[in-house]
Amino acid sequence: MKNTFAFLFLTMMFPVTALAQNGNAISAAQKSFRDGQFRKSAVQFYNLAFTEKNLKPQEKSAARYYLGLSLMKLKMNQAAAFPLIITTRESSGTLAQKALQNLVVVSDRLNDTGLLDYTIRKVDPNNLGEVARDLYLNRLAQAQMNKGELDPALENLAAALRLQPHNEESLYLQGLIHLKKNQAEPAIASLSTLLDRYQSRPATDPKRGLASIALARAHYQGKNFKEAIDLYREIPKDHPAYRDSQIELTWSLFRSAQFRSAMSTIQTLHTPYYENFYDPESLILRAIILLFVCQNDEADKSLQNFTRNYTQAYSQIAQYNKAARTAESNYKQIDAARRHLNIIKKGAAGNYSGEIPFFVVRTLMDRGALKNKITYLKEIEEEIKRAESLRQPSEKGLRTYIQKILLKRQANAQREAGQLLANSLRATEEELSVLSGDLNLLRYEVLNGKKKQARSEYIKKINNGEAHSRIDHDNSRNFYISNGNRYWPFEGEYWRDEIGNYQYLGVNTCETE
Repeated sequence: MKNTFAFLFLTMMFPVTALAQNGNAISAAQKSFRDGQFRKSAVQFYNLAFTEKNLKPQEKSAARYYLGLSLMKLKMNQAAAFPLIITTRESSGTLAQKALQNLVVVSDRLNDTGLLDYTIRKVDPNNLGEVARDLYLNRLAQAQMNKGELDPALENLAAALRLQPHNEESLYLQGLIHLKKNQAEPAIASLSTLLDRYQSRPATDPKRGLASIALARAHYQGKNFKEAIDLYREIPKDHPAYRDSQIELTWSLFRSAQFRSAMSTIQTLHTPYYENFYDPESLILRAIILLFVCQNDEADKSLQNFTRNYTQAYSQIAQYNKAARTAESNYKQIDAARRHLNIIKKGAAGNYSGEIPFFVVRTLMDRGALKNKITYLKEIEEEIKRAESLRQPSEKGLRTYIQKILLKRQANAQREAGQLLANSLRATEEELSVLSGDLNLLRYEVLNGKKKQARSEYIKKINNGEAHSRIDHDNSRNFYISNGNRYWPFEGEYWRDEIGNYQYLGVNTCETE
């Protein structure tokens, strides 16, 4: 969704006359940059910008600007932002505008909301090129959407689409904002246009999958359940959105009264592959569906499973939330979960050291703002590794400069991630509190259903002249085995793309009473 190559090419055309008056060092740095020797040019421009004492202020600003460009080329975008920011503060005119244009690109690459806010305040979109202006409008709209300013966001997206009518990111954001406004029809229009552009791509393409699930949500919101069902079923098993698509597909099938299909789908979420995910809603939904087909004993088992899995987790989360926690201590829970996840991905058992259940933290880490912040942290960690590779004696000053920037940004991002986790845990505690209330109501309905079922069986036996010493003598597990789930298993470990297929065979006992 990002098209920055042409824009970056244009930034290379910035005139270097500001650096043309200071001899061999400057000429050598310029030549290294033009020749694509960005590691060398980064060292040279760093020395000119921060250690050379004979440069004029305007020449130092130009050196900082080119240091930023060199670091961008070295995929050190976070480090590149700082000399570019200094350039915008200390210079004016064309140089400052070029630095701001590159900050738009950097904030887009990093998805750094703080840098984005800074750039939005500083940049004049009228001074941007067409590609950069389109990128700027998308970033501005996204920031407004996150703040709840939906109408201004739509206006900026409309302006972006006038520049590039088929811009994929603009269409996607436009669809999401219409969904937030509960405007299903315009959301369907935007997302349908987007998905049409992806039809030539394979089903496993990540962007096609995201477009499919977004369009499915729009159809669900518009109560077009058939269309939503078809789109949810297009999400492949190895797509990151597959797990979310299954619970949403189940709701679509349930809302369209396809109870057997709904049970077949939700069974996927209760396979061993997904047992370490926080997903209480699926157990509650399973119990509701079973109640609708009067499978009261099976509904009771689902509620017992909820109690077994989430009652203790609810208690741990509530206890954790009561204690006074710093953002740093909250981040330790994220760090423990990340390390444990890396261990189990390698096939080892490992010891989880977190205070919050692992399956809760790993799921929260994959949601919303916390997911974005962790992705941002991964970018910083990768940049730290790249900075470590600067081991030549001549690179020591540049390496120290970059490390100082990155370690400070890493600490700030970790604190922000810790605060986001704290917010998510409070929301999770509230969610489990609400679901616990639903659980009590469902238990009452299950008990009431069992009473009605027992009464019905009793009356049948009386009418048939049968003894009623054991009213439920036919209520054996063999019945549910033969009429429960038909399952096509697989051989081997539980990889995501090897999850078996389920077909629910249980009968609707409401129709047999």
